[in-house]
Amino acid sequence: VTAATEFVELMEGLDFTNFKVSIKSTNVPNTIAANRLLSEKIPYPIHLGITEAGTKWSGSLKSAVGLGALLADNIGDTIRISLSTFHAEEEVKVAWEILKALKLRERGPVLIACPTCGRLQFDMDAVVAEVEQRLETYEDPIEVAVLGCAVNGIGEAKGADFGIAGAKNEGVVFAKGKAIKKVPTSQLVDTLFEQIDLSMDRGGEVEFDERESAEGEAWVKKIEDENAGDLTPEKIARMEHEASQKAENDKLLVDEDVSPTAGRRFTRA
Repeated sequence: VTAATEFVELMEGLDFTNFKVSIKSTNVPNTIAANRLLSEKIPYPIHLGITEAGTKWSGSLKSAVGLGALLADNIGDTIRISLSTFHAEEEVKVAWEILKALKLRERGPVLIACPTCGRLQFDMDAVVAEVEQRLETYEDPIEVAVLGCAVNGIGEAKGADFGIAGAKNEGVVFAKGKAIKKVPTSQLVDTLFEQIDLSMDRGGEVEFDERESAEGEAWVKKIEDENAGDLTPEKIARMEHEASQKAENDKLLVDEDVSPTAGRRFTRA
């Protein structure tokens, strides 16, 4: 930081201010701390990056943590991702994903995928990979969800523009928290993209066939009823909220003014 500010003073002494400053490290905590301090000392744009970050996998993680922490604090004007790869386009993809995750820029779709659980009954890895690959050809900033089961499915991803929730033999395609139709699991991905394309042709509007939508909603309800005894995250959260409300309502309120000990001062002997 000291060296950077010295160079800034040198440029200012030459009456040159059309520049930006970058201080990088392979160490993530050092990069975060140094750039936070630098942002307090200079009024110029700052370029962010984790130098020699590593492989596509580890380097992406280090860059996301380091740059994400700074960008979330509104520090940084440009970014660069450095990965050990001959495919520079991968660095650009990671940079865009960081910006999209922080809602700083929008470019192309956002894919949401659940971590799966014991209710998973289809090859979700293959489905997610196919959806991700096919989404690369789209430019609109739509949000697409892939969920492993229908128990929490539509509810967990009701904010997504489109999504699918599957089971062993059947699944449902939905939009904005409402079922579009029920289809065989093998047709989920194709039907999902058919609906996305139809919506784009209509300027973003989604049309629901009442009969097909009702069948989809009924299927989801059936799956939910079959798993009614499961302690899902949503159910646990609801139970905790209800218990908290009950505890709050059951609190014993003491009126200090009518207490037999009101006004007395107690001391230890």
